[in-house]
Amino acid sequence: MIRLRELLPLIGLLFFAFSGANAQTTTHAPLDFDGDGKTDHTVTRIENELLVWYVKPSTGAPDYAVQWGVSGDVATPADYDGDGKTDIAVWRPTLLSAYFYILESATGAVRVTEFGLIGDDPSVVADYDGDGRADLAVYRNAAPGGQSYFYYLGSANNPNDNITFVPWGAAGDLPATGDFDGDGRADFVVQRSEAGAGVFYLWQSTNGFAVFNYGLPTDLAAFADYDGDGKTDFAVVRAENLNYRWWIRRSIDGAIVNVPFGLSRNDFVTPGDYNGDRLADIAVWRPSVDPAQCFFYSRALVVPAVARVEWGIGTDYPAASFNVH
Repeated sequence: MIRLRELLPLIGLLFFAFSGANAQTTTHAPLDFDGDGKTDHTVTRIENELLVWYVKPSTGAPDYAVQWGVSGDVATPADYDGDGKTDIAVWRPTLLSAYFYILESATGAVRVTEFGLIGDDPSVVADYDGDGRADLAVYRNAAPGGQSYFYYLGSANNPNDNITFVPWGAAGDLPATGDFDGDGRADFVVQRSEAGAGVFYLWQSTNGFAVFNYGLPTDLAAFADYDGDGKTDFAVVRAENLNYRWWIRRSIDGAIVNVPFGLSRNDFVTPGDYNGDRLADIAVWRPSVDPAQCFFYSRALVVPAVARVEWGIGTDYPAASFNVH
């Protein structure tokens, strides 16, 4: 393991280690700020160069707004303190470094941690050591011909703030994460274009290496647990004749299900568990120039009934899209 301050001089060293912490298998709905097991409809908005989060709680509590971040920050919401609630968080790149700014829901404390460099991708924040808390993480894409890396700062049994870095991926790959083997720890995955096909290279914390030829290079990866077996399912969203079509490979039986849902012209892909049944829902957010016509649309994989919730204005960004590539 290496210390944070020692990371940059050793950037070329290949080092790979997993924490020995016992994995916590409890999963939480993404963007669940109130801890009720449901994804809350959330958008972010730039107002006077500040980033404002607008949240519509699924409990029916009053809507609220939180100013957290500035223009140019990247939203990275996750449960960093392990209380079962999503924390509002951003990642801010600067000329020489980058910082995570986290508003912890358990105590209201503000946590600021230097981590990463400008050009990194912080959408890979996840629980890599299995302690029930999201770990600070970034993906660093290599120059052509070089080695790309995942970096994460484990929160379990790590009093010295050691950083784990994982050589995974090559120049031009798109990163993603999810728990594909169901061991309670996030796995490493990259999406690559090969001969006109989309190929996913997966390193699982328990089951090891796997390769999946799945979809097209232009598909959006929207990984989540759509079948409720505790494992992340491969899911891609494809633009077809101005519409979106979701292709989901269920890990429970290997079956591939495709569902037309959403408009490719301007919908944002926003998977989450909006009804609290512990299964990810297919979902999009549709902006409009009319503030009264911006809606989240969601449905379960096997139940065609569609839920619609009005929220946001046309220039907003839905927080649930932060890790969709």
